[in-house]
Amino acid sequence: MDKEDIIGFEALYNSMMKCKNRVRWKGTTGFYLHHWPTEIAKLEDELKSGRYKQKSPKFFTVTEPKRREIMSIHFRDRVFQRSLNDVALYPQTTKSFINDNFACQKGKGTDPARDRLVSFLRSYYRKYGREGYVLKIDIKGYYPNMNRHFAEDMLKGYVDDETYQIAEKVLSDMPGETGYNPGSQIVQIIGITALDKVDHFIKEQLRVKFYIRYMDDFVLLHPDKAFLESCLAAITEKLASQDMKLNTGKTRITELSDGILFLGHIFRISETGKVYVIPDPAKIKHEKRKLRRMIALMRKGELSKRDIDRHFKGFKASIRYGNTHKLIQNLNKWYDAEMQKGGIQNG
Repeated sequence: MDKEDIIGFEALYNSMMKCKNRVRWKGTTGFYLHHWPTEIAKLEDELKSGRYKQKSPKFFTVTEPKRREIMSIHFRDRVFQRSLNDVALYPQTTKSFINDNFACQKGKGTDPARDRLVSFLRSYYRKYGREGYVLKIDIKGYYPNMNRHFAEDMLKGYVDDETYQIAEKVLSDMPGETGYNPGSQIVQIIGITALDKVDHFIKEQLRVKFYIRYMDDFVLLHPDKAFLESCLAAITEKLASQDMKLNTGKTRITELSDGILFLGHIFRISETGKVYVIPDPAKIKHEKRKLRRMIALMRKGELSKRDIDRHFKGFKASIRYGNTHKLIQNLNKWYDAEMQKGGIQNG
């Protein structure tokens, strides 16, 4: 990989054109785009001369789906990292991935991952029926606890020396002393690559046919509970060699008939072999509480109905996957009733 392909003027310009999507309204982005010839020339010069240093990122806290700190990097740094990722890191790391690794890749994502699990369940039913077991694995503090020495050594095995030297400098400039914050695209690539050898171990050595992973969320299906128990022990040992520990609260073996909670939805097989997919009821309950709080704020004049309508529309879009037609109809009726209680006629 030639450096010019990553940090040359044309490469950085192409990256900027990708990075600007959906963030043009931001002040720093607008400034950069307005002065792009000067800014890109300056960035290119800093990168080639070795004077480049990432600007201090900003941090903010989100509470959905769980409370966590998010890092936001400067647009200038995003332009460089996007170029490094798209031109060098992504094509070199992902070429060895198994098909059933679904996070942060072109043509993949949450819905394709859900589709794949539905396909697995149909195939499983044709071979074994409804009887069987599910091993769910979750890693404790995947990003914040990731061993940086392991991550850097791991990356060496996937990319050429030129790419590694550039990426290692970016990783070494990340804030903090342990782990990473997933606000950087390069860190996300590290995240989907770090478990690649574990994927191959599960597929090729443990020979688990029905296995799928989305970032650090694993699902294994098998008719023999004892076999999955042995898999869990082997995977635990494999993860320990990468300085990773299981989240014991989320790692368990359950009966297939209990359903599978995966990516915010519950998957179940009926007696006839049909696969039903519904949103996690806990998620619905949580959202209703949140909407009631928002309506209370609206009554006080602190929030507009338009803001709440927009939020509710976004929530419905997030749960549309699966058998949700009737659920969404019921949610619409519930929402209208709650609005009327708040003194608003929903039209």
